[in-house]
Amino acid sequence: MNPALLGELINEILVKSKILGSSDQSFIPGLTPRQIHMILKIGTEIYKHGQLANKLGVDPSTLSRTLQPLIKVGIIYRKQNPLSRREILIQLSPKGLEVLDEIKEKINEICLQILEQVPKQQKEMIETSLLLLLDILKNTELKHS
Repeated sequence: MNPALLGELINEILVKSKILGSSDQSFIPGLTPRQIHMILKIGTEIYKHGQLANKLGVDPSTLSRTLQPLIKVGIIYRKQNPLSRREILIQLSPKGLEVLDEIKEKINEICLQILEQVPKQQKEMIETSLLLLLDILKNTELKHS
């Protein structure tokens, strides 16, 4: 199997999603690709600040800087944990949940547009392969040198 093919696929996904490059524009007006990633990660959960930073693989100060514009426009709530005054809790606001739905809807539209091009006789094989790759990616800890 050719690892360069997987690398090319991943690169194409990153380019199409505008995660690579200097673009601060995404497929959702007013949000950067990094902000979209953060909204998707938070989803419907409530996270402790440090827990979310760890999940995203960033330090807490970087997370604070990235969250600030989303807090300012009312997409994310940031509040003190009533059970532990030293902890900050992060969650999507009702407006943030609407944005999350919009993001998921747009991702589905994009994916449908791509999948419509797969020949009918290969759709099941592609889905099986994607499920396998997704499972592997979710369970692989990548080491960056």
